[in-house]
Amino acid sequence: MSNPKVKVSQKSDLSTQPKPVAKDSMSTFPEEEIRIRAYQIYESRDRTNNNPDEDWSQAETELMELVGGK
Repeated sequence: MSNPKVKVSQKSDLSTQPKPVAKDSMSTFPEEEIRIRAYQIYESRDRTNNNPDEDWSQAETELMELVGGK
């Protein structure tokens, strides 16, 4: 069995690297906290009209309002 040659490249030019995406303010809440609030919203509708994306969004909004953001 032969060992293939591996081409080693020069270091990447950092100016061409993608910039990190800034986190939005919603991400300051732990996912578990948002999940719990979203489930509470679901339960408040007597577990009808399952809309997990809307519940998640509403939970994030409510948590932001609690800390004074909008």
